[in-house]
Amino acid sequence: MSNERLTLEEMEQKYPDEWLFIVDCEHSENTELLSGVVAAHSESRDDIYEVSGHYKGGAAIHFTGKLPKGFEYLL
Repeated sequence: MSNERLTLEEMEQKYPDEWLFIVDCEHSENTELLSGVVAAHSESRDDIYEVSGHYKGGAAIHFTGKLPKGFEYLL
């Protein structure tokens, strides 16, 4: 894992069409993700869910592509 802080836009450019597990998140006042550190990335959502299950603390999961039909975000 790199400790490089990236904006959401930088993450989407660096990891296109991948699932990201993001730690050390910075949010806007309305809880929109602004930046963070990508702790893991994968084309497989299951890989990211596996990593996230072992993490204690605040984090986010984000998909950088267009979600397939039938997928939804849970807030």
